[in-house]
Formats: sequence, structure tokens, C-alpha cells
Amino acid sequence: MLNCCIFSIYLYMKTFSPLAGLGLRDVRSVIALVLVATLCAGCSKTQPNCIDPSTIDLVKQGVEETLEKALSGPAGNTELLDRLKKRMQIAVTTIRTSSKDEKIGKVTCEAALEITLANADQIVGDPIFTSLQDSKRLPELVDTSGPAWKTTIQYTAQHTEDTRDLLVELSGHAPMVELLSTVARSGVMDPKPPPPGDIPPNLLASGNARDAAVRLMNHVYGKQEAEHGCWIYRFEGMPYCMKLAHFDIKTLGSGKRLYAIANGQAIDQQGEMMTAHAMQGLVGAFIVGETNGKPAFIAKSTTIQAGTMGTAPSEWFLTELGANDNWGWRGEYGDCHQGYCGSRMIILANRAGVVQEVGGLPTAYDNTGACGDCEGKSSSMASTVRVSDVPENAEFYHLLVAVTGTSNGEELAKEWTLAFDSAKGKYIEPADWPLGDKDF
Repeated sequence: MLNCCIFSIYLYMKTFSPLAGLGLRDVRSVIALVLVATLCAGCSKTQPNCIDPSTIDLVKQGVEETLEKALSGPAGNTELLDRLKKRMQIAVTTIRTSSKDEKIGKVTCEAALEITLANADQIVGDPIFTSLQDSKRLPELVDTSGPAWKTTIQYTAQHTEDTRDLLVELSGHAPMVELLSTVARSGVMDPKPPPPGDIPPNLLASGNARDAAVRLMNHVYGKQEAEHGCWIYRFEGMPYCMKLAHFDIKTLGSGKRLYAIANGQAIDQQGEMMTAHAMQGLVGAFIVGETNGKPAFIAKSTTIQAGTMGTAPSEWFLTELGANDNWGWRGEYGDCHQGYCGSRMIILANRAGVVQEVGGLPTAYDNTGACGDCEGKSSSMASTVRVSDVPENAEFYHLLVAVTGTSNGEELAKEWTLAFDSAKGKYIEPADWPLGDKDF
């Protein structure tokens, strides 16, 4: 008797409309698959059901094939996929039969797709994973609260009329594939190097801010690459050329502090700059103080995304943002495309030991280059930003933003107050803020 477990796999792509509008990035075209398994004579006389081992095997194969397409890319690089497979187990559980069509021998099924990853609890607890979630870069249709990540899938199974092959059509797995591919690229699943040793004990002793900042970069990022003067750092699978953009040592009431900013330019595997309008750069921000005479991090982050054309803001200004020695940075970047020009400010500060973006607001906008016949309704606005000294003794003072120019053809000259929302951890734009819908 012939063995019934030999498969030949074929793929067919089509759109599964309930998922088409979810904004999925890497797997937009990999939504549903049809897989055909060639069964031996005598193995396909009965209508398939949702829990047939051969059906489940094809469902798992469909997930793997879609993941391979998402991770390998046009160059066929399977390195990320191979590393992921070593840490991953696929299971199809909680299987339900939705309907049966006896006339054509087709069964429709729903189930839970479960992916078990080695050290899933460490992955979910990693700051990189949290950052991806907070920035909405991870799909919300996957439950990552347990040791096995889960999402709901749908599939159908039937035998072809001519060859009696088993035909399985799979959908609903795109969010899981997107989650896995994004996490794999982020590096969060890679083995973590041992934490760096203590900051050099005499880091702040000389008072030379540049020297201290360079030594700090070596401590955080490793050895500086000689040819381009970069410290190479990878984030979400993308290499960045990190360079010092700001450094300052301030003597405050709480002691001496080093403030340092590193700007990251996205580069390809050959070290060439990657410049796309929507691509942000990477920022590393560090505040080092002295505890019992020894330097120690007060706050830091290596994963802040900001800027445009693959690079981070080029200029940073150290600013007193609040009481009790609360100093942070203001950076600004801008761009023009298709006649629309604008600039945007980003504000970084220490929040519970992590340097975070506490404000991001458009500061200039001009659409006159895109407005060939606007009948006097174009906009051209600029602003200046300053920090007030109220509320008194607040963690973050108000921002005062004066906007001048024209908005939809009307003259504008007014100052707005932006208050800090402690619950949200950000400065909030007022309802009548004229630049609120004028991003670029």
C-alpha cells in the first residue's frame, strides 16, 4: 500500500478582503495561500475535515511559506528566517468547523494559530518590543500575553475533482507573520551580549565634553569604524552610522552631568546612505551623572526614531524643560516634496530613567509650491518656541509657541501655550493649534 504522506506543494496568492484594510506592511500581498498536496490512491475518498493531520500540516506549511517570503526578500537571504525557525514552534489549536458543503466536499474551518518562541517572556519584556508596540508597528490582532502568541485563522479544505489532491486555502495569518517578521528584524530575539562594564570611572573628571562623549560612545556602541567615523548600530535589522551630534557638560545643583546625542543615518549593507522621504533616522540620547563620586547613567535610549530621508535631526539644543534640573533637548528637521515644505520639532527628556520623546510638533509649513491656483487660500507659517517658567516647580514647564504667516490665506500672528500632560507623558497641542493638520 502506498504511503499517503508525500506532498508536492504549490502556492497561489490572492487578497483576503477582511484583512486588506489593516495597513499591514511586509505581508500585504501574502494574505491567502492555496496549497496542494498530492495524495496517493485510496487516500482521498472521503470529504476532508478540519482536523485531518494532512490538512493541519498544509496550514503550518502555508504559514512557513508566507513567513519565508516576508523575511527572505528579493535577494533570497534566509538568515533571519533560519534564526527564527530555530526558536519557533507552530501549532494549530482550538479547531472549529464553521460549515460543510457536502455537494462539493468542502469544509470551512476556524482555529487558533499559536507560535511558541524560546524566551517569549524576555522578548515581550524587552524595551525594543515595547517601543514597537507603542509606535503601533506591531499588529494588534495577535495576543502576546502568554507563552504562546495567538491569532485567529480561517482555512478551507477540499479535494480537487480531477486529481483528488487535497486543496487547502489559508487566511488570517498575515498579522502573525507581520509580527514575527518585524520582531525578527528588530534583533530582539538575538542572543543579548553581556551588559557593558562600568562607565569609565574618570569619564567626567577632565571636564572636556567631547572627550567624555567619545568615550561614552565607545562604551555604548563599541569600537568606532575608522573609514567614515561611524559607530555602527543595528535597529530592527537596519544598520545605522551613528555620529556625535551634541555634547555638553553642565554643573547643576544635583552635580555634574554629561548630555550627549548621537545621530544615526540609515545605511545599506555596503555602507551607502539610504535616503527615502518616509525613512527616519535613529537617535541615541544619554544623560550621565555622578553617584557617590562615580559616573552612572541617569537616563539613556538608543532607539529613538526621528528625522527624514534616513537621517536624524542635525542640530540639537540643550534646554531647561522643568524644575529640579530637568534638562533635555530640542531638535528640528524639515523637508520639501511635491511643493509641500515643513519642519518639525522633537523634544527629548528623561522620564523614569529613559530618554523619551515628550513632544513632537510641526513648527513651519508652506504649500505655496503645490498651490498653483489656490485663489489666495495657500498657507505659509513659521513659529518660534520658548520654554516658560510656569507652572512653578513643575516637572515640565509650558511651551510658548508664536506662529506668524498665513493660514489658508488668512493673516496669522498669535502665541499659543502647550501644556505638558503627565498622564500621556507629552506636550499636548491645543484644539485651535493652526499647525495641527499641517504636517509634511
